Amino acid sequence: MRARKLAAACLIAGSVVTMTGGAAVASEVTAQGHWKVFESYPATPQGWRDCGNAVVNVAKGDCKLNSDTGATVDLWGWES
Repeated sequence: MRARKLAAACLIAGSVVTMTGGAAVASEVTAQGHWKVFESYPATPQGWRDCGNAVVNVAKGDCKLNSDTGATVDLWGWES
């Protein structure tokens, strides 16, 4: 029974996105905010500490190693 309800909900949601071209969905997400890199630190133990200390100043802040170069630790956060 739950599988049928889930399938029906997905079908309806897919139809709405198809009819609107996805424009309404994209604009709602953009209006709510987005993820961005607030600061970059060197990928050293001190850089990780500095990033960790800065996390408290950023909404949903998280330090992640830059996957492109591996040379920096990026402070990601949510910007409304």
